[in-house]
Amino acid sequence: MGNNYKCFSESLGKFLLAVFKESLDRGELPPSLRQGVITLIPKPHKDSLLIENWRPITLLNNDYKILASVLAKRLKSKLHTLIDECQSGFMKNRHIVNNIRLVLDLIEYKDFLDDEHLILFLDFQKAFDTVSHKFIFDTLNFFNFGKNFINAVKTLYMGGNSCVKLANGTSPRFYVNKGIRQGCPTSPLLFLIIAQILCDLIHKSLFKGITLNEREIKILQLADDTTLFLKNESQIGVALNVLNQFSESSGLNLNLSKCELFSLKNKHSGQIYGININNLVTYLGIKIGHNQKMTESNISLLHNSINKKFDSWLAGDLSMYGRVLLSKAEGLSRAAYLFSSIEIPKLQCANLDKLLYNFIWRKKPHKIRKNILTNKIEEGGLSVIDFSLFNEILKINWIKRFLKNPNSLWNIVPNFIFEKLGKITFLLQCPYSINRMPVKLSNFHKQALTYWYLLYKHNFSPHKCFIWNNMNIIYRNKTLFIENWFKHDILLVSQLLNNSNQILTYDDFTHKFNFQPPRKDQSYTPRDHHPT
Repeated sequence: MGNNYKCFSESLGKFLLAVFKESLDRGELPPSLRQGVITLIPKPHKDSLLIENWRPITLLNNDYKILASVLAKRLKSKLHTLIDECQSGFMKNRHIVNNIRLVLDLIEYKDFLDDEHLILFLDFQKAFDTVSHKFIFDTLNFFNFGKNFINAVKTLYMGGNSCVKLANGTSPRFYVNKGIRQGCPTSPLLFLIIAQILCDLIHKSLFKGITLNEREIKILQLADDTTLFLKNESQIGVALNVLNQFSESSGLNLNLSKCELFSLKNKHSGQIYGININNLVTYLGIKIGHNQKMTESNISLLHNSINKKFDSWLAGDLSMYGRVLLSKAEGLSRAAYLFSSIEIPKLQCANLDKLLYNFIWRKKPHKIRKNILTNKIEEGGLSVIDFSLFNEILKINWIKRFLKNPNSLWNIVPNFIFEKLGKITFLLQCPYSINRMPVKLSNFHKQALTYWYLLYKHNFSPHKCFIWNNMNIIYRNKTLFIENWFKHDILLVSQLLNNSNQILTYDDFTHKFNFQPPRKDQSYTPRDHHPT
């Protein structure tokens, strides 16, 4: 039917437009446009014997979806002015990786936090299927969407009915009096607006979040997936009161048995307010915890998934070009999310590379070297991208995204850390040694900075040699960064030299910069003529 509209749009379009106009005037769609067929899809890695582990997707009439798509496009054009930065779902230029990285950054740099701090991972019971229709319309009105637009959305929901697809037909039809249909183009965008109400309530509430560098982190969202950040245990009850107020109005109820608490510093288990405290949680598909073995566990799951998929394709008679194409479509694409989120050690990358090249060569002896296969086709290669190279690309991309918006919510933690090294823009100009930094960096940030340096190290000029973060200037086996000197614009080695290219004496140094280093810094300064 969709292709018919494309081919005969001039003939059919005017009739479809007339149907839509009449429907909007009456506030009700024709009977066939109100109907949906629900097909149930099992959630991965969940017990399929439990009904809550099936996701209902509604198949809708094409005419309905055309009208809904028009409304969705209009709605989407305004969302960037309404939806808070903490929401990553369905928003342009926002990434699910941001949520993962912020949580992992807080865990990896927990020693810089001054309280016990907790992360509360929320689970709303059947969020898309239980939200109140009245709440949807009230929310649209609250955000001043206008009477005509709200009435158009009401028209989509008026008299909506569905049946469930069964093995031998369908169930009897029933009216859908709550929830938003998973399959309707407007549904994800409407849910973002609903979730924004919760975000506003959290930000205005009295409970205390995690404060770093004078900025407070309270909430992260990915559509209905919501995470709260709490200063200590006393804030849990305050947060739950806010959530209960939201539940009463919206129809969205917490499933406390599936909510989880994670303590950043105190590794203990038990329950608080009926919520389990766990030292290991799965957040947005990635296992996180205090144990460094979580990295190996996540990569092991990825390895098994890719291996299984590659083996299934080897049963077919594919050309070598086809296998190279599939190595990207079924291999690299599966790794992109994890590689963008966590550090991938070289050994694990090598194991994945072995898997990839064995697939390309059908598990037979390799006849061409890897470095030739990765060349472009016109240069005698096959444009192969292996996992090691892919990991480098994604880590460098993280730095590029950071540089575009270093002060965003997602970069609060790395921005705080890199400020101790003169900020990221300065650090990237320095000939740094990643293992001799005066600040202990997380493995993820070490890996990203290492790959950046390997790519851009040819840009470092000896005529612009920085003192700070310089691997050639070592004190107690660490590179230097003294914030006081940095603030006085003492940056280059050349600034410490006189006209004869000799190091400045202490007196010349203080006179030139109108700055006398404190006693603790005097071990770095020239000692000639030092006052006694």
